[in-house]
Amino acid sequence: MNLASRYNAIPGISLGTKLFLHLRWWLTPYERMAAYVPKAGKVLDVGCGHGLLAMEMALSEPNRTVLATDHDVARISLATQAAQSGKGITNLKFEVSTGSPVADGTFDAIMMIDFLHYFSPEQQDAMIARAFTNLQPGGWLLAREVNQQGGLISKLNQFYEKMATLTGFTQSNTIKAKENLSFKSQSGWEAKFAEHGFKVRSEPCSSPIFADILYVCEK
Repeated sequence: MNLASRYNAIPGISLGTKLFLHLRWWLTPYERMAAYVPKAGKVLDVGCGHGLLAMEMALSEPNRTVLATDHDVARISLATQAAQSGKGITNLKFEVSTGSPVADGTFDAIMMIDFLHYFSPEQQDAMIARAFTNLQPGGWLLAREVNQQGGLISKLNQFYEKMATLTGFTQSNTIKAKENLSFKSQSGWEAKFAEHGFKVRSEPCSSPIFADILYVCEK
């Protein structure tokens, strides 16, 4: 099911946003990422954007309880309306994040998909440490990031992210992100997650026109 179609009937949504969401759905392996999440338990999706992954996780396994957060009020509003359209998704809640992006609570899985590079290395450390604390023993942190050393495709991906932030298409609440996004190599991210106590494995996780790596981190 193309979950981007849930946004089509939202009043006032722009054609550009609808096209972006449909492209995002077809180019991003949401089902594959959701399959790593425990089939039951509490899941936190940090920096959820328009909410496509959060909806996939909630709909594919009704025994999951998903909390999805983002600082972008407009995107949370659209995500909430999409989740409520037709047959509403009852095991999913969207919230605007305030304070730390990593919400309070104890979770079985925490998602940070295409998110950490918007923050300084110091902020990344703080959020990864908080995620480790907020996970149940044996819980999972799943993060996806552009591989900084992924060749020409990686350079194009990084350029897109910088332009999206500078133009305001991707709303950032940090000055750091507007000045210089904080990308790392695959080995750099693996070392960072391991430094905070996680057992880490990684694998490519994107369409051929992107250089994204998925980091599957077990507490």
